[in-house]
Amino acid sequence: MNFVIVGTNFISDTLLSAAKQLEAFSLYGVCSRAQQTGEAFLAKHDLADAKVFTHIEQVCQDPLVDAVYIAAPNSLHKDYAVMCLKAGKHVLGEKPSAANSKELEAIIQAAKTHQRLYMEAMMTTHLPNFARLKNALTKIGTPRKYIGQYSQYSSRYDKYKNGERPNTFLPEFANGALVDLGIYPLYILLAIWGAPQSVKASGVLLETGVDGAGDVLLNYADKQAVISYSKISQGDNFTEIQGEKGRIRIEAVSLLKRMQYIGNDGTVEELSEQFDEHFMRHEVSHFIQAANAGQIESSVNTHTLSKQVMAVLDEARSQLGVVYPADQ
Repeated sequence: MNFVIVGTNFISDTLLSAAKQLEAFSLYGVCSRAQQTGEAFLAKHDLADAKVFTHIEQVCQDPLVDAVYIAAPNSLHKDYAVMCLKAGKHVLGEKPSAANSKELEAIIQAAKTHQRLYMEAMMTTHLPNFARLKNALTKIGTPRKYIGQYSQYSSRYDKYKNGERPNTFLPEFANGALVDLGIYPLYILLAIWGAPQSVKASGVLLETGVDGAGDVLLNYADKQAVISYSKISQGDNFTEIQGEKGRIRIEAVSLLKRMQYIGNDGTVEELSEQFDEHFMRHEVSHFIQAANAGQIESSVNTHTLSKQVMAVLDEARSQLGVVYPADQ
């Protein structure tokens, strides 16, 4: 399947390195605003023969492009995804899928209208350890509490404090710590427990208007969850799913690097398999299989799951006071 990668940041590097392990994947080209940047990206991966596009319209017009991986700024996700779907390309859209629920709905409608696959690129749910996690949930008995943590001090925060304005801290790019980091434990939570009954959020807003850190409390009928995240402080980042019989402890929730079951009686059981450094290959493989099968949505990262996650993000941002131009 001929892919074009839109964007040349580190996540594009990570995905390409992983996808190159798959026989079904072929990098047809890269889309970057600057020709030189695109060429440097391809050279770094020893793929100098691939094409460089400098406008998304060029990608849409090329009949040899089968699929597009969108890793452009969040504020561009909707426009790029809709354009590519209308042009008959399958779309793997980096998380968050869009700036808000209205934009996500436009993407999903385009996928349905033009009968092309759209999948949000949340890698965690495709990892082998996620299947192991779901299979182990019965061990904890009746679930009662979920504590999801992702606090990672951003190197860009130092630039921000020095007077620079990196994209990651600007609302015009639909950014902030919740949609960048908090989405990881949130996505896993909703994939396991479904949509919550209510959402309450509080956090630390930077002067640019985006959240640097925060907490989101999600209530269910018989259980509770909290998502704790930050880009302005560092944490140990352990996530726990607690039940009446024990708990599952997860190291690095975005990657599910290590998982343990810890029983109330002191029993400890290792649940995870060895970590795969090409962890993004699993989502790409699933995406290719779904596209080849003629599906317009993934059976794992479903459109419904993406909409549930986005609804929580919208409500949390509203309570935090984080407003994007797309919200107006």
